[in-house]
Amino acid sequence: MNSKKITILFFIGSLTSGGKERRLLELITYMGKNDIYRLVLVTKKTEIYFENFKSLNIEWLQMESERIGLRTFWDFFEIAKRIKPDIIHTWGNIQTFITLPYVIKFRKVKLVNSQITSAPPKIFLKEKIVSNINFLFSDIILSNSFAGLEAYGPPKTKSKVIFNGVNLNRFQNLVSVEETRKRYGLDKKFTLVMVASFSANKDYLRFFKIGIALGNLRNDVKLIGIGFFKGGGEGLFEECEKLTKGFPHLVPMAGTTHVESLINVSDIGMLFSPNGEGLSNSILEYMALGKPVIANDAGGTKEIVQNGINGYLVNEESEEEIAQLIDGLLNDPKKMEAMGKMSKERIFKDFSLDQMGIGFEEVYHGLL
Repeated sequence: MNSKKITILFFIGSLTSGGKERRLLELITYMGKNDIYRLVLVTKKTEIYFENFKSLNIEWLQMESERIGLRTFWDFFEIAKRIKPDIIHTWGNIQTFITLPYVIKFRKVKLVNSQITSAPPKIFLKEKIVSNINFLFSDIILSNSFAGLEAYGPPKTKSKVIFNGVNLNRFQNLVSVEETRKRYGLDKKFTLVMVASFSANKDYLRFFKIGIALGNLRNDVKLIGIGFFKGGGEGLFEECEKLTKGFPHLVPMAGTTHVESLINVSDIGMLFSPNGEGLSNSILEYMALGKPVIANDAGGTKEIVQNGINGYLVNEESEEEIAQLIDGLLNDPKKMEAMGKMSKERIFKDFSLDQMGIGFEEVYHGLL
């Protein structure tokens, strides 16, 4: 193995937007600096929305089959047969399942399964069956949170948690605060942001309802909900537009490549996820840029947000109660500053890109 490069084939549905997509991109960024690896990425035929992708040291192959079906299994099998990977690293329940014919036939290849990126309170039977089959043939199952392992229940003997790592270089040379405020019409004293994807798993409607309640308490705040569309997200976006009509301080915004600059300008980062999170990259980005966080007390979120220390965790509070919580925080600039400082310190301590990269490398070399 030492006489040639270690070939790692990453398989993910797409690299358009999303938390696991960002995490994979960060991992490729880290590993691409080491010439002992040959890195290959396989996706469906799709665009890639991450601006720095072209600068990465990786081969990118797109599958012929755009829809998931029997042809997809064949497409992947043929690609893997050409690449001859030492390790296949999958990022998704279905993607892992698609690799199994190849993994079963060529047992020397190691399967690293990173399908666990959330911590839902309930897993539907179909997903549970596919997951259990995946777990059976995986050499190791990785989650980015302990809550994720608890939710999916993979075999403990081959399960491991590796926290997300934040590439702090992404926050260098951001668009200036003044230009960002002007470009996006941020004409209020305070800006609150929610960054996710418009999908059933993200409660943008609650975010904007809190904004309506907050508007009854003060008139110096603007709320921006930013996200690309996923799984019928266009309908949710339209609902948000309808809800916020007549409230100029509430702005639903389709995905943008200036997310980091918008977070940098914001005063508080928020995220509402009714079905639970693993470790949210959005929350980690808020923290890396020194923002207090308000999010659900569920899943992996409570592994990174400490209630009352670097933000607030909420449960069944009403929109009015959360608005009052935000109002109190905005009226206490010293507390906001202290919470933001604790957020940033936590990133440096536990969620660096190097820590994540080293964790993955230890897994790869341990398997080989």
